Amino acid sequence: MPEANDEGQGILGHFLHLSQLSSDVIRESTSECSTTLGEILQLEADIGLWEARMAGRPEAQQIADARRELGFATYAACSGLYRLAFSGLRTFLELSFAAVYFSANELHRRQWISDRRDFSWSEALDEEKGILAPKFMQEFLPEGVSEAQNYAAMAARSYRHCSQFIHGKSAVTKTVPHDLSFSQESLTDWAATGRNAAQAVLFALYGRYAVEFLPTDGGRLGATLEHWFSHLKSVRGTLGLPVEGS
Repeated sequence: MPEANDEGQGILGHFLHLSQLSSDVIRESTSECSTTLGEILQLEADIGLWEARMAGRPEAQQIADARRELGFATYAACSGLYRLAFSGLRTFLELSFAAVYFSANELHRRQWISDRRDFSWSEALDEEKGILAPKFMQEFLPEGVSEAQNYAAMAARSYRHCSQFIHGKSAVTKTVPHDLSFSQESLTDWAATGRNAAQAVLFALYGRYAVEFLPTDGGRLGATLEHWFSHLKSVRGTLGLPVEGS
């Protein structure tokens, strides 16, 4: 029977070996997918600017938690932990949409905090009552009503795709390496899903808070919108950019 110290060294060696494998995958990931990964990191930073404007609001901590999950998911994806990366990405979506949903539903937020209510993803994306539904957008950003459905669909597709990995669906998990190694296909898939998820969240923040935050922001939030959504008529109008046909 090995001495305790030897056993400890064996455990240490085991995890250091995994760490080395992950380091090798990170080098290859950042080499092969630097552009897309950079976009996701930029989206995370841009969401952080909106979070900063929420300081003091109940939902600010949820957005902070969501951003942390996106960061961990990105690290997992770069390290070759692809299934964990998809799981973290779904948590990011849930927390982000929950924050926006609860910001307009104080009773539901309090019940959620006290563990007397569960957050419902389907309710947050409901075509009638969801945060990107026409009724919601009409109250917070009327000019964005016609654009919101595209981002609701983007969020729904991203969430469903992540869920397939969480539930171990063979059609998707069979593409993931069985060991800790780099997979161009898996990382590209995750990065595309992550980019869509983060853009959907950024649009949700825009829809909920633009009217309130932008007038006194000094242009920082406007820069995030112009970078990602300059093709949207509502954004161009909000930022005073030329609108086609006007």
